[in-house]
Amino acid sequence: MVKRVLIQSGAGAAMSVSLPGVDVTTANIDQMVFDSRWSGHQFYASGILDSSQDSVATFFFPSTLDAVPFLAAYTDTNITLAPGSQYLGFTNFRGNNSDYWVYAQVTTSSLQFRFKFGNQVGRLYFALFRRIAG
Repeated sequence: MVKRVLIQSGAGAAMSVSLPGVDVTTANIDQMVFDSRWSGHQFYASGILDSSQDSVATFFFPSTLDAVPFLAAYTDTNITLAPGSQYLGFTNFRGNNSDYWVYAQVTTSSLQFRFKFGNQVGRLYFALFRRIAG
């Protein structure tokens, strides 16, 4: 039977629960159902990125973080013709590029945004929160 629950005490106190069939002691963050180390977040940065005609806009962090930050954002899909009139969800990735029409990719050192709808300009309004525990 696989160990799925881990409770740690002391200075680095944490509780983790892994996905079914995944050993919690070797699981990465994508294989967790719950990880208390993510229960505390601290505001890290916010801003706006504009992308048009399949260009990639990048926000580089001042320093490399120890973990990928949490991204809260939304996209205004046509700021040149009708600012604020259309909102569209986007796909959020921890790594690897994608061929999606709209995506935000977050790593430990940057946030990238791509908008691929002809000559329209897409704008990403974002806030990043870094993990402060664990």
